[in-house]
Amino acid sequence: MEEIFKGIEKEILKIYKIPEKKGRFSNFKFKNKEVNELINALGFKLYLHQVKALKYLYNKKDVVVTTSTASGKSEIFRLAIFDNFLSNPNDRYLLIYPTRALINNQYEKFSMENELFYKITNKRVKAEILTGDVSLEKRKEILKDKPNVLFTTPDMLHYQILKNHESYSWLLKNLKLLVVDELHVYRGVFGTNMVYVFKRLLKLLEKLNNNPQILCLSATLRNPKEFAKLLFNRDFEVVDKSYNPSSRKYLTILEPKNLDNKQLLRRLIENLINNNIKTLVFFDTRKETEKLMRFLLNSNVFNRISTYKGTLPKYIREEVEEKFKNGEILGLLTTNALELGIDIGDLDAVINYGIPPDGIFSLIQRFGRAGRRNREALNIIILRKDGLDYYYKENLNELYEKIRKGIIEYMPVNVTNRFVAKKHLHYLISELKIINWEELNDFEKEIAKELEKEGKVKIYKNLITNKIEIKIVKEPTYSSIRTASDESYYLILDKPWIKNKLLNKNQNEILKFINWLKIKGYVIEEVDKDEYFRSLLPGMPYFSRGRLFIAKDKLSFGKFNFIFADELDIFWDVEAQQKKEEEIDILDIYHKKNYKGIDIYHGKLRVRKIYSGFIVKGKNIDNFYQELLSLKDNGILDAEIELFKDFFGLNFISVRFKKEIIRDFETDGIWYVFPDNIRDVANEEFFEFLNVIEEDDLAISIYRDRKLSRKELFPIYLGATTHYIKNVIKNRVKKHLNVKKDTKKVELLTYKIKKLIDSKDGIVGGLHAIEHNIIKITPIFTYIDSREIGGYSYERFNKNPFKDKAVIFIYDGNEGGFGLAEILYENAERLLNKSLEHLKNCNCIDGCPLCIYSTKCGTFNEFLDKWQAIRILKKLIK
Repeated sequence: MEEIFKGIEKEILKIYKIPEKKGRFSNFKFKNKEVNELINALGFKLYLHQVKALKYLYNKKDVVVTTSTASGKSEIFRLAIFDNFLSNPNDRYLLIYPTRALINNQYEKFSMENELFYKITNKRVKAEILTGDVSLEKRKEILKDKPNVLFTTPDMLHYQILKNHESYSWLLKNLKLLVVDELHVYRGVFGTNMVYVFKRLLKLLEKLNNNPQILCLSATLRNPKEFAKLLFNRDFEVVDKSYNPSSRKYLTILEPKNLDNKQLLRRLIENLINNNIKTLVFFDTRKETEKLMRFLLNSNVFNRISTYKGTLPKYIREEVEEKFKNGEILGLLTTNALELGIDIGDLDAVINYGIPPDGIFSLIQRFGRAGRRNREALNIIILRKDGLDYYYKENLNELYEKIRKGIIEYMPVNVTNRFVAKKHLHYLISELKIINWEELNDFEKEIAKELEKEGKVKIYKNLITNKIEIKIVKEPTYSSIRTASDESYYLILDKPWIKNKLLNKNQNEILKFINWLKIKGYVIEEVDKDEYFRSLLPGMPYFSRGRLFIAKDKLSFGKFNFIFADELDIFWDVEAQQKKEEEIDILDIYHKKNYKGIDIYHGKLRVRKIYSGFIVKGKNIDNFYQELLSLKDNGILDAEIELFKDFFGLNFISVRFKKEIIRDFETDGIWYVFPDNIRDVANEEFFEFLNVIEEDDLAISIYRDRKLSRKELFPIYLGATTHYIKNVIKNRVKKHLNVKKDTKKVELLTYKIKKLIDSKDGIVGGLHAIEHNIIKITPIFTYIDSREIGGYSYERFNKNPFKDKAVIFIYDGNEGGFGLAEILYENAERLLNKSLEHLKNCNCIDGCPLCIYSTKCGTFNEFLDKWQAIRILKKLIK
């Protein structure tokens, strides 16, 4: 421990020791004694929870096993399959895993046990993998060989098996057991889609007169029975207590004090790797992994670390996994791509850079990765200047208890999302060709009528059966179940011949061409729609695996989008953030309540995001400026580009698109409508600060300066507006006091006069600050990932029925809404109270990343007023 924290001892906030736990074992009598021989050959004993699950399975029950990581959950179905195979060799088994990497890992383990099984029985279970990476030839081979066990992803169940179910009748007719691993990840957009995918599967099985058992495996969930029923509409038996042994773990909380975050992280990684300790470092975003990779360019451990992201091409991911397994690489900087149970060998340490945006949910999974083979494990959190991190810094014991208990709250899924329901009902009708009207519930009947209006299905009366039926008219195009969007975005190296080939290909040929480009290394990454708008608008810099690219033009073919990019010098230090505004329309109101004079609504919204440009900061903006000018000269970037050098100590590039980029979508959300008396807060702010300024003549003179209007300055200076205002005030204060240095008196007087300027903006800064803070603190008690939430605040909303009212919107960031707004509405009052408490407890004077600054802010954290936010909430909540 001393070597690991050498040089960073002063940054240690707390070390907790999580004691080891002894295991409890039991026995199970399988139908065939050879399976007990297999267990002996494998050299392990069955844990008590494994035996309980097996008993339920052998009693023909559906089972959900929700125990801790590394508790041997997969052994339950492996042993059951081997046993039943000896008695019923024609039965089939479908094993579903959320990621391809996890499938490869589980297939490897199954194959190893299968070889032992063969030595004992002289029989081998046929097992195959069916993922998007599997070639067409291999898929044909699978259909011909009809394996007993098929490992697949939810995506292939959706795209391949259900779509082509007649080709897979050998599997579906004989399906004995459906295994769904990592059940806890079926939430949000993905979870909502999967409710309908499973519904389609079970409906097909019903038509085939087959009713297989279902075994679900999950990390420790709070309410597994209810969650499993929500996904499958079936009753489950629950095994929720772990009896496996676990090694001692150390939970260390670090808070940067003498070092900044990057320096602390760098030193910690260097200490771990120089001591040959295999380490995973988790970040919230792809951008953060790349920024640290660049920071480590001149480190002595650089050649022993790598980034790892799910968006990387398969061959790169597999290469990195193998190098980490064999010890060639000792450190992986990763996003949530390695959160699940992918076997990357022995792992000793997990570092999490901050509290994840979904709170403890991901942290429990990530920390479960280390110490799996009875080895002591290090779990380390480096606290950032962020609201969620600040909360747990003040509540360390709560953080420790949540991690120690390892219980995950499940995220509800929204089964009434019309956008998703319509897609899947269309798929279902296509797959069954004809369905009975009475088999649909009222919600589905509404959706079916919409599909008929769109010319996709026909509702008619069967004159023979005298029943109303629905038949397919227009076949659907199958889209992704991972996002609400149908679209795919590929970042491609800019080669003229690639564009020419794309322009000459039809829709059916494009997917094959994409796969060929991936194999040849021309696909840099595949990203989702959100990442495109966030990071890949024309001219924006983008980092991938330590390489720097500049996004150029985009070509679209139906749902396929290609963003072309040039590679730049990796040593350039540049970073961009887009500028966006939002317009919100209220489409429907579901619920309403009142709290302390604040009307709180839950309903349907239309969100319009207007992207008008971006700013670029960093040490190499001169070089990047020339690249942007080149894009403009070549007609790729239609924008005004301005370079600001030494702007009161700041250097940045401002890019303003001549034509704004628009993105519209419908979703669910909540909104707070505030009473009119909060408008007094702006005047209260003015007089409160004026009364404590001795140099009132100077203060009034600066206040009356028409040039110091944030609303007029913002279109020019964007994210440097407040910086400009503060420096203008500071220079006039210095001149008035006849001093040249930044003394405490200068800083304090500058702050007080700035607050007078802030009051000019009305209460927009206070509302904006409350909006940011609510989004920051939401994961503390809702387990909603803050990245899935959007927000916008209006000092005067511009549409009826709330025209001229002060309104804060917090909405589900997923198209169509996926149940998040419902949780927000249930907790709306708590969010306001917690926000006031959090804002008051933050020690900063005028706002900081802990309380009101957000990296997602489309106005670059301008128009934020912490003082107003506290006063508004105090005025109402008290």
